[in-house]
Amino acid sequence: MSAEPLQIHDDRFLINRLIEQAPTHTLVREFFMNAQENAALAPEGNREVKIYPTMIDGVRKLTFWNTGPGMDDAELRTATNLSSSINKPMALDGNFGIGAKVSGLTVSPAGIRYRSCKSEVVHEVIIGYDEDEMTYVRYPVEFEDGTEDTVYDVTATAQAEGQDTSFDWTEVVLFGEDEEHDTVAEPIGRGVAVERSYVTSQIFRRFAAFRPGVEVRIDVSMTKGGGRDETGRFRTLKPLSSILSQLPNAEAVGCPETGVSVHYIHDPKHPSYSHSISALKNPATQSTTFCAIVHKDERYDIKNRKRWSAAAPNFGIPFGSTVLTVEIILPDAMALPNQYRDGLTSPVDRSPLTAEHFAETVRDLMPEWVKEVIRNAHPPTDDNLDDLQQDLQKLLDEFKVPTVAFAPSNALPDRVDNVDEGKDDSEQTEGDRLDEEEEGILRSIRHQTRRATKKHVRKAPEGAKLSKESKALERVPTIEILTSPEEIEAKGIKGRAGKFYKDAQTLFVNGKYSAVDRMASELEVSFAGQGDPEALRSLVLKAAQRFTAFRVGKATCYAISKRLADDWSIDDLDRATSPESLSLAADDYRQSVNAARKWVRTELKAEIVAQSNTETGGVRAT
Repeated sequence: MSAEPLQIHDDRFLINRLIEQAPTHTLVREFFMNAQENAALAPEGNREVKIYPTMIDGVRKLTFWNTGPGMDDAELRTATNLSSSINKPMALDGNFGIGAKVSGLTVSPAGIRYRSCKSEVVHEVIIGYDEDEMTYVRYPVEFEDGTEDTVYDVTATAQAEGQDTSFDWTEVVLFGEDEEHDTVAEPIGRGVAVERSYVTSQIFRRFAAFRPGVEVRIDVSMTKGGGRDETGRFRTLKPLSSILSQLPNAEAVGCPETGVSVHYIHDPKHPSYSHSISALKNPATQSTTFCAIVHKDERYDIKNRKRWSAAAPNFGIPFGSTVLTVEIILPDAMALPNQYRDGLTSPVDRSPLTAEHFAETVRDLMPEWVKEVIRNAHPPTDDNLDDLQQDLQKLLDEFKVPTVAFAPSNALPDRVDNVDEGKDDSEQTEGDRLDEEEEGILRSIRHQTRRATKKHVRKAPEGAKLSKESKALERVPTIEILTSPEEIEAKGIKGRAGKFYKDAQTLFVNGKYSAVDRMASELEVSFAGQGDPEALRSLVLKAAQRFTAFRVGKATCYAISKRLADDWSIDDLDRATSPESLSLAADDYRQSVNAARKWVRTELKAEIVAQSNTETGGVRAT
C-alpha cells in the first residue's frame, strides 16, 4: 500500500490556537504585503495601494485597498481559508498565505470583510469568530428568499458607495473586537494606544522597498502633519530607498566572503527644522534613524530611538546614532522568516538571527566618512583620558589575557596563577596602589604637566606595527565619560555608573552618577576658599568623574581577566561587567579620595603657575 499522509485530528483546536497565539504587531505588515504584491500584478501605471478609514455604522474601520487581479466567488472562498493563497505560490521562503488572516483575526475577531472586484463583478465575504461554533468561520448571510451563503455578490452595493467596478481591485476592512471598536485609532487592540501615524510608520520601517511601480497612498487622518480630523485626502508614502539621493551621504559596502552588504546612511536633522532630512522628504511618516537586518526588501530586528542609541556602540557607533542609519542586507539564502514573520531564522538550525550577529561586519566594513560623522558627534571635552587608560592597560597586561583573535581554540594561555608572585592579589595590583602615591593616575603630579598637553612620544618608523605579543593581549576598553542627561539615558545608564560594550571594547561612564556627586562634595570641602569657587567646583567634579571612571575601568579589567578562569562562564563574565556590578565598584569612592585630592592639588598649582606666566608675559609686552 502507499504511504498514508498524516491528518489533523482536531483542526478546530489547531486553528484557534494558531490565531490566538499570533503576534499583533505583524498585522500591518501582513495586510500591506498582500496588497502590494497584488498591486504589482496590475498593468503598469495602475499599481496602487490605498489605506483609509471606512465608516461602518458610524465607526471608523481600518481599510486596505489595492489594484491587481480580482477574485470571483470561488477564489474568494478559497482565499479566506487558512494556508491558502491566490495568484502566488505556497513556499516557506515566499509570502505564504497564513499571516494576514491569522494576524487579522487575532485583533479583529468581530470580523474581517473582504471585497474583490473581478470582471466588473464585486463579491464579499466576512470571516470572524463565532461564539456558537467556538471557532473562526465565514459568516453566512440570509437573502430575501430565505437562502443563505457565505460569499455573495455586492456589485450594486459597491457602486452605490461610489466604488469603481471598471477594473479589478480588492478591499479588506478590519472590524476589530466589536462594533464600537475604532480600528483606525486602535489598530492592534482596544485600549492599546498608538501614535496617529502608526500604520504609516509600520510600513515605512518594515519595508526597505516597495514592489516595482507600486504607489502607496495613506489617508491624511492616519499620517503625521495636518489633517487629523479630515478624511478622503491622501499623502504618498515613499520608502527610504527612494529619497537617499537627497541625503548627505549613503553607501553600501559588501563583504565578499559572506555576501552580506552593509548600508550606511547619514540622515541628520535639517538645519532649519527639528525633523530629520528624510522626515521632511517623506511627510507621511515619522522618519528616525535605526539599525535593522534587511532580507528580501523587508527589515527585521528593527532598533530605533532609544533601542538604537543603546545598541549602537556594539556596531562601532558610540556617538552619532541619532544621525546614522545602518541596514544589514542579507543574501536570500542566508535566512528564513519564522512562522509569524516577525523575525528571521538560520536555515541551518532555525536559530534566531539578530542584528547583533552582524555587528562585527558593520564595524569592519565602516567607511571613513561614517567614522568622521561619529567623531563629529562626540561630545566636546577638554579632558584627556590617555593616562587613565594607560594605567588600566598596565593593570590588564599583568593578567596576560589574550584577545579572542589570538586565543588558542582549545585553551587560553597564561592563567592568572602563572604570573609573577605577588601579582595575583588584588591588593598588589597597579590600580590599588593609587592611594600609596606609587604609580597610576597620579603620574602627572610628579611630572607637573597638564593632561591635555601634547604627549612627547617618538613616532614609530614607517611601516612599523605592534608586535605579535602586544596584539595578542587584550586591550583596555576605550573610556567615554558621559555628562549629557540625554546621552546617559540613551545608553541606558541612568542611575548606573557605567556600561561595558565588550564587542566594541567601549566603556561608558555616567558622569552624573550619585557616587560622583558624593565624591565631589567631599573634595570641595577639602579645598574651600582656594581659588575661584566656580572653577574649583568644576575641577573637583572633573576629578570625581575621572576617578569614578578609573574604579569602573578597574572593575571591568578584573572581570575581563576572569576569561582565564575555567569555572567562569560567559554568563558569569557578563554579570561581572553588568551596569549593576560596575555601579557597586563605583560606589566605593572613598578608596580614591586621597588620590583625587592630590590630583586636584596638582591641577590648582598648575593653574596658578599658568596664570602667573600669563601676567608676567603681559607686563613684559607692555
